[in-house]
Amino acid sequence: MLTAMRQIGNSKGVLIPAAFLASCQIKDQVDIQLQDGQIVIKPVHRTLREGWFSQAASVQATTQEHAENQAWANAPLADDSEWVW
Repeated sequence: MLTAMRQIGNSKGVLIPAAFLASCQIKDQVDIQLQDGQIVIKPVHRTLREGWFSQAASVQATTQEHAENQAWANAPLADDSEWVW
């Protein structure tokens, strides 16, 4: 299929027919790669809330480490009155 390039701001674009999009199951996002001088467009399929739990675990671990560091930073200094010199 022969189609024309269109000016989009400082870039250029191509309109992809709806039948092509439906056939490739392309919805909102695509992965664009340059391979051997050719532009390859692939659909991106993501499950709902993908990666949310792994991010939450890392945030929780970071928050816990921060709380522990703050506890040590705010700990009282040794009381010298008990020491005999």
